[in-house]
Amino acid sequence: MAKISVLLATYNGARFIEAQLESIRRQTVAPAELWVTDDGSTDGTLRLVSNFAERAHFPVRIRLNTERVGYGENFLSGTTLCEGEFIAFCDQDDDWHPEKLERCVAAMQRENAVLCAHTATLIDPASQYVGYFAQGIDRSRTFEPLTLPAWEGFLGMTMVFRREILSWIDSKWRGPDIRDAGVQLGHDLWIYFLAQSLGQVVTLSQPLVRHRRHDTNAAGPRLPAIWQRARGNAVRAGELLEGRRAAALLRSHLMTTLALERPNGPLTDRALAAAAHWRRVSDIYALRTRLYRAPTFAERRAALNRLVRLGTYRGEQASDLDNAMLAKDVTLGLCRLPFAREPVSAGPRIESRSSVSDRP
Repeated sequence: MAKISVLLATYNGARFIEAQLESIRRQTVAPAELWVTDDGSTDGTLRLVSNFAERAHFPVRIRLNTERVGYGENFLSGTTLCEGEFIAFCDQDDDWHPEKLERCVAAMQRENAVLCAHTATLIDPASQYVGYFAQGIDRSRTFEPLTLPAWEGFLGMTMVFRREILSWIDSKWRGPDIRDAGVQLGHDLWIYFLAQSLGQVVTLSQPLVRHRRHDTNAAGPRLPAIWQRARGNAVRAGELLEGRRAAALLRSHLMTTLALERPNGPLTDRALAAAAHWRRVSDIYALRTRLYRAPTFAERRAALNRLVRLGTYRGEQASDLDNAMLAKDVTLGLCRLPFAREPVSAGPRIESRSSVSDRP
């Protein structure tokens, strides 16, 4: 039977953590271990975890951080402690479906996937249903490498992945967040990048977590930001595009380095393909940056023409854009129309009823 490590990152989570711990205890496939990495809680979190450890039928191990590192680093550093073949990220305030671990691991084994992600329902502090969280998953399916959207991702609490992912590239090289260059890329987006670049990813349409929304969430579903008014100008757009160009270039470099470090290995061909993929993404965003920053209309038109000739807007590859983004690039980038508003990808979406597929 597969060994599964559950990694629960905590910080002042006493309000809801008992419900989360009990939902782990009720799993139809018990974890081989539960690691709790605490980031300096000052409430009753550790007391509740210790009490749970005394009655749990699997090992519960606790690490206390000597200084606060933030939730993303708390998760990533905690992965080095896990010994299971599979790792499941766990938030401190959710409620897992009893078959979450069983279904995710079974799907990964069946499809030979390195990552599984699923949908969720949303609940309020009183555990009442408030919505459905699809995060772009419209049905259960398997994605080949480099076929998922480049800049999207799945939230950590919906992810189970193979521990081998962590050995591919050291997370210290992950670079800044694509939405906020002032912080490093989050733990879930880092795992998503590695998995979708080098392995198969399986998604499940079943909501296997009840995700609790409240006023102290460290992170959670991000509301759609289509045509955000606050970013509806070419200057801000150029900054965002430059950040993605730099991120794609870094990712291409990381994949090239991986291929060179493991010549003739099982990952070599996939790493080389991923390096080429991310290099193309970098080229696209370099041209789009030029489109939004060039001072003359002629320079901007040349950049747009080059993008069109590259097939950027055909939507045939995961790195491609669609007609909506072409319209945006024409109005806001080329023409600099004052009424144009920039559509900014907001990551995972919230839907009250049905799910939708998302593209970059």
